[in-house]
Amino acid sequence: MQTGRTSHQNNHRIDILRQLPLEPTDYCRRWVSQEPGRNYRKACINAIAQVTGTSPKTVKDWGTDFRRRPKYVTRILRQADLINQFRQLVAKGIVTLPPDFPQE
Repeated sequence: MQTGRTSHQNNHRIDILRQLPLEPTDYCRRWVSQEPGRNYRKACINAIAQVTGTSPKTVKDWGTDFRRRPKYVTRILRQADLINQFRQLVAKGIVTLPPDFPQE
């Protein structure tokens, strides 16, 4: 664990980053893989619906480029992006969860 000035600066950077919007197309580029024979748009819609708690039909109604999405969605997607990155760090063993980390 880092201490002192460096730790404070890193926390500040994360706090700033989590406030930045992340557009649905950017979220999909990062987290939805394009697989042959798989409908990428449908996979993207389902991923966004799962993260935002909305229905796939609602996400689909935001348009082909998701420009009609509510503004709050970009914040939720940024939060999900940060959580996904954190999961990757844990999976790679770069970050170790404390023993009292919630299990649910």
